[in-house]
Amino acid sequence: MTDKEVRKLKRAELLEILFYMQKEMETLRTDNENLRRQLESVSSAKGMSDEDIARLAQALKTAMDGTAPEEKAGE
Repeated sequence: MTDKEVRKLKRAELLEILFYMQKEMETLRTDNENLRRQLESVSSAKGMSDEDIARLAQALKTAMDGTAPEEKAGE
C-alpha cells in the first residue's frame, strides 16, 4: 500500500488495519517463543541426531515462510 493510499483511508479503516497487524504480531511472537524453546531443548541435549537437525531446519523454514506446517500440507 502506498503512502498516498494510506492517506486516503478513513480513521476506522486505519484502526482496523492496526488491529489485524497487532493480532499478527502476537501470533508471530508466540511462534518465535515456541521456536526458541525448541532450539533450547535441542541445544541442551547431549547430541543432535540427523532427525533432530531435520526437524529444526523444517521448523525454521516454516517460521521464515510464515506458514504453519498444516497449511503447507494442504497445498
